[in-house]
Amino acid sequence: MRNEFFTPVATYRIQFNRDFTFTDLEKQLDYLHQLGITTIYASPVFETTPGSRHGYDVTNPREINNTIGSLAHMRQLHVKLRSLGMSWVQDIVPNYMAFHCRNARLMDALERGTASPYYNYFDIDWHHPDPDLHGKLMAPFLKKNLRETIADGGIRLSYSTLGLSIVTGGQSYPLSAKSYKWLLNVLPPGMGPVKDWLTEMKGNILQRRSLSDWEAMRSLLKPPRKHAFLPLLDLVNSDTALLQELLDIQHYTFAARSEADFRINYRRFLGVNEHIALRMEDKAVFEEYHGFLHRLYQEGIIQGLRIDQIDGLLDPAQYIYHLRELFGNNCYIIAEKILAGHETLPERWALQGSTGYDFLAGVSQLLTDGEGMEKLGRFYRTHFPGLAQYPELARSKKQLVLEKHMNGEWDNLVREAFRLKLVLPETDKIRLKMALGDFMVCLPANRIYPDGWPLPVTDTRQLDQAIEDAILRNPATGTALELIRSFWDPDKKQQQGTAALLLLKKITQFAGQLYREGVAETLFYVYNALLSHNEAGDSPVQNKCTPDGFHERMAVRQYLSPFSLNTTATHDTRWGEDARIRLNTLTIIPDLWIQQVQAWHTANHHLITLIDEKPAPDLNDEYFIYQAVFACLPAAWEVGSGFSNQMTATFLKTVREAKVHSSWQLPDTAYELACLQFIEKILEFGSTFLEGMHHLAEKQGAQAHIFSLAQTLIKITAPGIPDIYQGCELWDFSAGNNDGQHPVNYALRRKLLAAWQEDGHAPGWPKEHTGGKAGIGKEKLYLVSKALQLRNAHASLFIHGEYIPLTSGERNNQIAYARKYRQDWCIVVAPLLSAQSGKHDLTPLTLPAGAPLKWKNVFTGEPLTAQNGQLPLPNTQHCPVVLLSPAPDHKFHR
Repeated sequence: MRNEFFTPVATYRIQFNRDFTFTDLEKQLDYLHQLGITTIYASPVFETTPGSRHGYDVTNPREINNTIGSLAHMRQLHVKLRSLGMSWVQDIVPNYMAFHCRNARLMDALERGTASPYYNYFDIDWHHPDPDLHGKLMAPFLKKNLRETIADGGIRLSYSTLGLSIVTGGQSYPLSAKSYKWLLNVLPPGMGPVKDWLTEMKGNILQRRSLSDWEAMRSLLKPPRKHAFLPLLDLVNSDTALLQELLDIQHYTFAARSEADFRINYRRFLGVNEHIALRMEDKAVFEEYHGFLHRLYQEGIIQGLRIDQIDGLLDPAQYIYHLRELFGNNCYIIAEKILAGHETLPERWALQGSTGYDFLAGVSQLLTDGEGMEKLGRFYRTHFPGLAQYPELARSKKQLVLEKHMNGEWDNLVREAFRLKLVLPETDKIRLKMALGDFMVCLPANRIYPDGWPLPVTDTRQLDQAIEDAILRNPATGTALELIRSFWDPDKKQQQGTAALLLLKKITQFAGQLYREGVAETLFYVYNALLSHNEAGDSPVQNKCTPDGFHERMAVRQYLSPFSLNTTATHDTRWGEDARIRLNTLTIIPDLWIQQVQAWHTANHHLITLIDEKPAPDLNDEYFIYQAVFACLPAAWEVGSGFSNQMTATFLKTVREAKVHSSWQLPDTAYELACLQFIEKILEFGSTFLEGMHHLAEKQGAQAHIFSLAQTLIKITAPGIPDIYQGCELWDFSAGNNDGQHPVNYALRRKLLAAWQEDGHAPGWPKEHTGGKAGIGKEKLYLVSKALQLRNAHASLFIHGEYIPLTSGERNNQIAYARKYRQDWCIVVAPLLSAQSGKHDLTPLTLPAGAPLKWKNVFTGEPLTAQNGQLPLPNTQHCPVVLLSPAPDHKFHR
């Protein structure tokens, strides 16, 4: 398959924030170029809420975030990148923006109402039947309810140099047009200048000007100084009835944060109050949002796009069509999309590929011993019987999220069925709601994309299966479920079909978010059989991949999506890529691990606190803690306060996301404190637990390093575009979402790379004499550098080349494959985990016809020659993975 568009050779993910800016990136470009990176893969760079660590809470998509740089500096970066032959792929966030006073588009809608060009920019139901929400946007950010907050002085009419606003929680909300008439009516006598200003505002605010025109006009209507307003401010703020009157005439209504879980009139993204969804299906919204981005592309500053959370959009296919129409065929466009099992991207999506969660899952499953995993699974199911039935557990967590955190959105979908006249007015709303909930809970993980009427059989088959599963789960809702099934009856008239299609789009859009929240963001923090497989795209229970299965996946990948990213770490992964592999090595020693865990439980029993006669931590949380410590133990096994803080922060996030003993909305501080004290105690210097953990980590350390190197080599050479998350060219044993929170020591990386390059690129595998300890990962950096050098020198081989599985007898101790493009070849061999043997000696390969007979080891320079079609492999004592390129004087095997 040949491409006619720009394609990266290797990407490097950068997380911009105040601690890593355009200036910081510019200082590292020469190093990244020397490493073999061709493309910067940048986190969002647009204006955000103050202090954002990740850039996804965008407040203005048409301005560069001045915390990280400027447009002029971005242009300067482009010049430097172009001189190095490098490029830029930009992460974009089309689903939502931040619900924040810095969001001028949203504030304009709240200030000018229907006169604002942004009134329908956001997914807001201005006609919600709740009287409190009709014509008003809910602003659910209060710690208490509205009445208590007013009584406590938590909401006030306030003055700034721009005029008057309502202030609460450190944010300023604009006054509506009606407010100025109301303020004139209550204005105390003797306030002439204030009266004149209020009159001017009243006369100009509803003029249908663009936001920029209105801002320019408002800047001319300068208010008097603050002291002139004091009598008015005192009058309103000292009288709760007057303040309530003023609040009643705004285009928003304040509410307690928790109220949004049960009633709401805007679409939240992933159930987060601060994320207000956009109506990206509206062409006008699409064009306004992407205008500045397109300008960057036209200037040549960016060459590709990464679409964040594409399943959050109402109609992803339509969005991609408009994006491709705007940016053209030469633009490299990929999407963040969780591909479950053997799911592939829809063919009609004009994308180059995905961000690579499927690759991450596949290689992690390959580097897991199946028999050992089954033993660990049996142990977990036996000791935690309440967590044994994973499919039903997944549904119950989705049900929990639906009932406790997304009930308002659920109600809105039911009301939409009535609005679209897909059900009769007399239909029992409660029964329909229960049935719709059961249906959404039973929908598969992969989202369905209905975009034509009648629906194709592949869609109706999945929808029908969800109905059948829901009936089995709750027979009482059977009649209402059959009513829902009638929505996709192909005999519906076109008008009804169009209405049904819209509702199904909204249901499946929401169901995708429900899966993400219920499973990936809840159940994955509860089900602790082996934490390394609790990642987006992977599965805690379906996590086996044989070499043959991996070969099949890669062949499909090369055929269908050879330009997808091969990722092993992202800003969203729960575990650092090397921490994940270290956890996988437990499948080699399941019996020893189980024995050790039981011993730790006995030894640490006196540290467990009883709260209402229940243990803190409970058994499941205790088991999580042991795995987390093993995964993230620092490279030199040195545990200090920094590591203890990392573990307590990781646990705190986990216990709240799990929503079993605590949650972000209702934290159980007593349970949390007891667990944090437990962690601190077991990590004290000289503790029995820590000594045992050190011994186990020492035993498994060398194994983990080998398989981390295998993972890295496969990522760089398998079908797809290798993506290095910033800093991961050395070991990464971190926990939790990264989001650029761990500063990268680039000085060290530059020094190591420069030392090898000053030696004339002389081959020689770096040896870190650390025993079972990890060192800093010199060998990983060397592998990345040498493999990327080969990839850059033979880009067509890796981008377009065939993927050819190689056999090595009956032993299943290695993964081996060749890449071939015309007369260009390479061979890759890496060891696999084996519970039967700790040895990683590689077995000779049977070469395919046409392959070269003479080879060179890219990492060591060692020559290898095939005899009778059999290629012996090098000793792996010091260099455990193999990357071969044809020797200069090679001949071909017939």
